[in-house]
Amino acid sequence: MKKARNRIFIYLLLLIPFNLLAQSNMLPRHYTSYFTSDSIVIDGKIDDKAWQNIPWSGNFVDIASAVKAPENLFTRFKMMWDKQYFYIAACIGEPAISGKLTKRDDIIYKDNDFEVFIDPDGDGLNYYELEINALGTIMDLFLKRPYNKGGKANLAWNFKGLHSAVAIYGTVNQPGDVDSRWTVELAIPWSAFREKRIPMDGDVWRVNFSRVEWPMYVKNGSYLKQKDSVTGKNLPERNWVWSPQGVVNMHIPDKWGFVKFVKRQAEMTIPKFWVWSGPHRNWSDEKWQSTLKKLSEAGITGLLLSADTATLHKVALLANGFGIQVHAWFVTMNYKDAPPEWLSVNEEGKSLAEQKAYVNSYKFMSPGLPAVRKYLKTKIASLISVKGLRGIHFDFIRYVDVILPKKLQPKYGIRQRDIMPAYDYGYHPYMRKLYKSKYGIDPMKLADPLHNTSWLEFRLKVLDTTVMLLRNQIEKAGLITSAAVFPTPKMARRMVRQDWGRWHLNYYFPMIYNNFYGRKYNWIKNVTKEDEKAVGENSKVFSGLFLPALKKGNSLTKAMKAAIKGGADGIAFFNLNALDKHLLQQIIKFQKKKK
Repeated sequence: MKKARNRIFIYLLLLIPFNLLAQSNMLPRHYTSYFTSDSIVIDGKIDDKAWQNIPWSGNFVDIASAVKAPENLFTRFKMMWDKQYFYIAACIGEPAISGKLTKRDDIIYKDNDFEVFIDPDGDGLNYYELEINALGTIMDLFLKRPYNKGGKANLAWNFKGLHSAVAIYGTVNQPGDVDSRWTVELAIPWSAFREKRIPMDGDVWRVNFSRVEWPMYVKNGSYLKQKDSVTGKNLPERNWVWSPQGVVNMHIPDKWGFVKFVKRQAEMTIPKFWVWSGPHRNWSDEKWQSTLKKLSEAGITGLLLSADTATLHKVALLANGFGIQVHAWFVTMNYKDAPPEWLSVNEEGKSLAEQKAYVNSYKFMSPGLPAVRKYLKTKIASLISVKGLRGIHFDFIRYVDVILPKKLQPKYGIRQRDIMPAYDYGYHPYMRKLYKSKYGIDPMKLADPLHNTSWLEFRLKVLDTTVMLLRNQIEKAGLITSAAVFPTPKMARRMVRQDWGRWHLNYYFPMIYNNFYGRKYNWIKNVTKEDEKAVGENSKVFSGLFLPALKKGNSLTKAMKAAIKGGADGIAFFNLNALDKHLLQQIIKFQKKKK
C-alpha cells in the first residue's frame, strides 16, 4: 500500500547512459522463471519435486540502502510457471513469528508480511500487489498508476482462483518458544490477470518482492510493536526487498527487478567444471570432436571459447553432442584495433595510443564513450546471433591494471607499492568532462586524484553502467551472463577499477591464480569464501585456476580441494592448451572422490 518514497528511473541509464546511478548496488536484479510440467501441491512446504532444481533468489536487502538483512531475518524466493499458474514460493527467516490480521484485504503490512508486486508489460502502469502474513491472510489489489502519479488502490479487486498456503516452522504468537522461519506458496492463475495471457518463452516482466518487519517486544505473553519513548508512536518498520528501490517506496515499478519466463529446462543444467580456450582456427572437426570427447569424459562440460562467430557456431553444435555448453569468451574492453580516440588515458594525460601500459597488446577502451558502448553492443548482437551458444562470457571488462600482482612485477621491470600516475587510467577527456559536470572540478585538478574516493567511484559506476547495458542485452536474448574477474571485489577495485560484486551476473569466474600473488592453497579457499559472500545465492562462483603453475605432482588436486572447501560452485581451468593427460587424470580422480 501507500508508503512515502522518491522516484529513481533506472531506464535513464538506457536513454542517457552517462547519468549514473547514485549507487551501483541499486541496479535491478534478474531472475529466470522456468516452465514446469510437474504437478505442485500448494501447502506452503516447498517440498514438491518440481521445486527441487529451481534456484533460490539472492537474499533480500534494505529497500533504500541495499544493505544486507540480518542472517536470522533472511528472505528468498523461487518461481516457476505452467500453462495455468504463476508459482511463487518464499522462505522468511523469523525468530519470533507473529500475526494478528485474519480478514481478506485487511491492511496486511500492519503485520509482519511477505509482499509481491507484478507489472506484466513493464510500463509502470496497471500493476498488481499481493501481501500475505504468517496466518495466511491475503490482501491483493490493483493500481492503474503509482500513488505518486495519482493512483488509488482498488482493494475490491482480487486474484480470482488464487491458491495460497503458509507453513510454520515454530509457532505463531507464542513468545518463549523457538521459531526459525515461515514459508509461503502461491499459485496465481494467468486468467486472474487483466492481460488474460500466458507468457511467451523469453517474455520479461517487472516484478519485485518485499518483506515488512516491525520491531517487537514481549509483554504479558504477547508480541507488541515497539513504540517511540517520546512520541508514543510505533517505531518504523524495516523493509527488506529483493531488488532495492533506493528509497522507502515499493511503488516505483521502474525500479523493480526483471523476471524472464523460460521454457527450456535444459538451461538449468549448470556445468561444474569449465575450461577457457582460444579459437584453434586450424583444428579440423575431427580434432574438435576428439578434444570435446576428452573434456566430457573428464567431467568438463563448460567451454569458454574465444573465436569468430563461424567457429563458435561449429563448436557449439559439436559440443552439444558431448553434453558440453559453449559460452562465447568475449575480450570486452581490450580491443587491438580500437581507434586511437577510443583509448583510455592515464593521470599523466598519456593515451594508450601514444604510450604503452606494461605490454603493447593493451589497447583498453574508455568504457564511458558513446562510440565504445555502441561498438560493444554491436559485438554482443553478433554473438547473440550464433545458434547453439548458451552464454556470453566477459573478459577484460575493466580498466588497465593499476597495480600488478606481486610476482608479475619483475616480469615488466617495475615495482609498485601504491598507485602510480602512469598506470592509473580512466582520464579520457570525455570522462573528465562528465565528472566535472557532476562535481564541478576536473579530476586532474583534484588534490590527490590517485586516491580520491569520488573519482574512483565515478569510474567504477561508468563501468557498472556499461556492464548493465550489455547484461540486459544478453539476458533479453535468453543467454547466460558471466565474467572473468579479479580474485575478489575488494582486490578488483584497487587493482583494475572493477567492482564485480554489484553486477548481478549469472556466473563469476574469479581468476584465483595463487602463483601470481605468491600465495599457497589456503589462500584459494579464503578468497573463494569471500567471493561467495559477495555475490549471494542467485549467482554461481567458479574458481579460476592457472594450470601452467599447477603441473607438478598433485598441485592441481590441492588447488581444487581448496576452492571447493571455500564454497566454490565449481572450477574453471586456464587454459585448454595446458590441460595435459596428467592434469586430466587429476580432475577425473577428484570427481570420483567427490561422488
